[in-house]
Amino acid sequence: MSGIDATIIVAYLLAMVGVGVWFMRRNKSADDYFRGGGRLPWWVVSLSIYATLFSSITFLSIPALTYHTDCRYFFKTFGILILVPIVVKFYLPFFRKLNLTSAYEYLEVRFNLGCRLFASAAFILFMIARTGVVAYLPAVAISAVTGIDVNMAIVIVTLITIVYCTIGGVEAVVWSDFVQSVILIGSTVAIYAYLVCGTDGGLSGFLAKGIEAGKFRMMDFGWDWAQPVLWVTVVGGIVENLASYTSDQSVVQRYMTCKDEVGAAKSIKLNGVLSFVNCFVFFTLGVALWTFYQSHADKIPTLAKQDQIFPWFIAHELPVGFSGLVLAAVAAATMSTLSANLNSAASAVTTDFYQRLKGGGAGERRNLLRCGKIVTMAVGLLGGALALVLANMGIGSVYDQFLKFLGVLTGGLACLFLMGRFMPFVNGRGAFVGLVANYVVCFSLDLVPFAHKPHILLYGFFGIVACLIVAPIASLGCREKGAPKCC
Repeated sequence: MSGIDATIIVAYLLAMVGVGVWFMRRNKSADDYFRGGGRLPWWVVSLSIYATLFSSITFLSIPALTYHTDCRYFFKTFGILILVPIVVKFYLPFFRKLNLTSAYEYLEVRFNLGCRLFASAAFILFMIARTGVVAYLPAVAISAVTGIDVNMAIVIVTLITIVYCTIGGVEAVVWSDFVQSVILIGSTVAIYAYLVCGTDGGLSGFLAKGIEAGKFRMMDFGWDWAQPVLWVTVVGGIVENLASYTSDQSVVQRYMTCKDEVGAAKSIKLNGVLSFVNCFVFFTLGVALWTFYQSHADKIPTLAKQDQIFPWFIAHELPVGFSGLVLAAVAAATMSTLSANLNSAASAVTTDFYQRLKGGGAGERRNLLRCGKIVTMAVGLLGGALALVLANMGIGSVYDQFLKFLGVLTGGLACLFLMGRFMPFVNGRGAFVGLVANYVVCFSLDLVPFAHKPHILLYGFFGIVACLIVAPIASLGCREKGAPKCC
């Protein structure tokens, strides 16, 4: 790696620590630390949601997936367009009215304490899993460019993110997300142009080669539920985005950082458009990567893991200085998601477990803030440890691994909020039994071997179906005293 590349990367990482130090002085309470005092502009929050859901998984794994296969997973992104108007109309006003720090506080009001703690614990486990996956991928890129050990790269990225997230709180997270989003968008456009121009025939050659090889295939009208056919990807995308936009604390938390509901709605809509366009770009970026190497067959590498192809390109094909900027963008994609994961998991632990179970009044403000910082560090360290495990396992596609985590751990959370909002006849006991049924189905699909399993995109869907069937039946069999709680 050249001195210029190294300077760019180091300067970026130090700047992120500086962001945390700058906002540290504004954290006077847990409300400041977890919600930014509700003073953040909607356009900053919008790009923060975009950066939170856009991670190194998108930046590195999706191009690798398309490079080796095709674009059939793309229609998963239509779930974003379908869910955004529903979230703005039915969920956002609800969350803003409740004025929550943790989204899972609502589940206790609507159902019972058990549902709240179960859901919060599942979310925290998902954040640790996601932190591990997200921290692992850029380490591959850093290792490819710098030559340092991949395990050391994981430690460096994770520790720097822990530092600025722990000291700066959600305001540092959101503003750093904004900066990182700008870097991501700019570097993506530049890489796309470089790949297309490097393909024989330029844009026309890129399109011709991609079409001829079937790389642009997005719609598969088959009915095989074990393959990413059209209906599987659309259903999986709806479930995934339902979980993200209605029950993911890292996203719901952003709704509360805006000054008002109108601004929060604008942030969700803008993020929906950005996310959809972004997914299209990264799926076709994998095609451009393939056509580039087809035009330079002598440069096609032999790699141990599928996800290494894009880091290899960054390390060996981009000009000096440019590779440093791109690697900074990879770090940006990683750190934006990691910081959101750490802060949202800390808010869940602090609000749903420490504050709820320990109690305390105004005198607990300092303890809540201290607890939030300690948990932020703990989640970061656990996620980093998982990333080290992933780095030393024989995993072909981290994207598939992430989809498995997503389907197994988050579908039940989305179902709880769905039932709470639209099914007043479901009570707390029924909801808890339904949640258990959801996880039994999801873990069974993942762990029990049987012929012709459904695609991993459908794990969450079948879990939600089980929950929606079992919960009303269990509610009838486990009647609770008193009037139904508000939805």
